[in-house]
Amino acid sequence: MERRVVDKNAVKRSAERSTRVSAKLEGRVVPKEFVRSPKVEKFVAARTRRSS
Repeated sequence: MERRVVDKNAVKRSAERSTRVSAKLEGRVVPKEFVRSPKVEKFVAARTRRSS
């Protein structure tokens, strides 16, 4: 199989879609109006920070 260049945004959209579908199958869908606490936001930001 030949290698292809894939757009970063396409990969991100695919991962988001997969995560949503997986969560729905497992019965853990979070309502859109849900707001994370500041403590959780800080934790998530620390976990997702990437070095450039």
